Amino acid sequence: MTAAPDLAALDASAAWAWLMAELRAACGSARHGFHLFTVATLGGDGRPDARTVVLRHVDADRREIRFHTDARSPKAADLRRDPRLALHWYDPANRVQVRAAATATIHHGDDVAAAAWAAAQPMSRACYTSPTAPGTPIDDFLPAPAPPAPGDDLSLAHFAVVACRFDAIELLALHASGHQRALIHVRRHPVTWTVLAP
Repeated sequence: MTAAPDLAALDASAAWAWLMAELRAACGSARHGFHLFTVATLGGDGRPDARTVVLRHVDADRREIRFHTDARSPKAADLRRDPRLALHWYDPANRVQVRAAATATIHHGDDVAAAAWAAAQPMSRACYTSPTAPGTPIDDFLPAPAPPAPGDDLSLAHFAVVACRFDAIELLALHASGHQRALIHVRRHPVTWTVLAP
């Protein structure tokens, strides 16, 4: 990742292009500051529930990012009840925060899930081989699961892709000379922004 952008030197379209380029780069690099991000859902009791997930796909035209999850997980159950969620990235090395409110669509047992499964690394597929659903109380810690054998797609039944669509995304660039914050409205082209007090 490059250093925090100087938003004062950009317009909304350039800031959006910078952010999308960084998020696309983060999909393919575990070392990128935006590779991991926080997703907050509303639990069954109405309280927010946050966890870290891996950024898997970015589509600027659809205003959408994707992550993978176990279809049996509490977060999947939360999103079936209420598809609203909050997304949050922070890269401490470059002092950039990104936030968005989004609406989720769960792809499970469809072409989107099948394509993501086919593209997933064996170690990523291993996360879905456990017969025990995530969050289930157990007597002891489980060993790391083994990746499925090539051609073994039985665990695909546990695999889901969560597509998160947003209409605006907030960018905060921290600078010693003055922090810069803007809400980028991306539903129409060209995109616009509202500059916010940091």
